[in-house]
Amino acid sequence: MQWGRACVSLAVAGSVLAGAVAAEAATIKVNATVAGGSTFSVSWLNSPSFTVTLNGDDQVGAFQAEVQVADARGLAKRGGWNLAVGASQFSDGSGHVLPADADTIASVDADCHTGSTCSLPANNVTNTGLSVPRSPVRTKFFNATTGTGLGRIDVTANVNVLIPANTIAGSYSSTLTVALSAGP
Repeated sequence: MQWGRACVSLAVAGSVLAGAVAAEAATIKVNATVAGGSTFSVSWLNSPSFTVTLNGDDQVGAFQAEVQVADARGLAKRGGWNLAVGASQFSDGSGHVLPADADTIASVDADCHTGSTCSLPANNVTNTGLSVPRSPVRTKFFNATTGTGLGRIDVTANVNVLIPANTIAGSYSSTLTVALSAGP
């Protein structure tokens, strides 16, 4: 008898479930408008520095210049951007300077900033061994071709600085400028 009641209960539950499958369904199209933002900027992520101890030979100091590019314009066409760099000559403020062509870009890397699902830049600028010009002159060192480089991108330039053996010991500084422009 118990077996019979269980079969009837299963039969009733099955017909209820079958009725649920046969219910009506309604669909609706959801439209979304995603407007391009106005944010198009570059900012520094670090304060570069390096130390070299003179030893009688020419040496190379190295630092990383890290900037963040924010491109929220959302442009698939006529978009893209480029970065250009220039720097003042390294000086100790007492009349001693490093050579005018002392700093060169060894390489450049780019990654999505933490928290940003970016489209990584498709760079087509040759930047290995690129001499950094004296300001106000700037030279393009990295770019994002059209449709790439959207979101927040951290760009790291690895810079080498020649320290000749005859350099006067002291604290030298240079002002590094990175400019962002629209278009690859």
